[in-house]
Amino acid sequence: MTGETRERVAKIAKQKLEDARVSLRKEREDAWNAIQTAEKNGEINEDEKFRHKDEMQKMIDEANKKLDEIEKRKEEEILN
Repeated sequence: MTGETRERVAKIAKQKLEDARVSLRKEREDAWNAIQTAEKNGEINEDEKFRHKDEMQKMIDEANKKLDEIEKRKEEEILN
């Protein structure tokens, strides 16, 4: 591949990863809404709500870390 083609492919890969991050944020929002609804409906108490929120955030942070690792690895593969 030419340098120009590599840069275009890298840009596409970066956009796909950004799309994955947006999707992850949407899923986090949906999960948080479900947790809040469960609390309002009396299915869980306030302590459980915040415990679920913390667990959810840990999963989101881990997923974002993996996405960052993938982005770095793919960019290196494409450009080298």
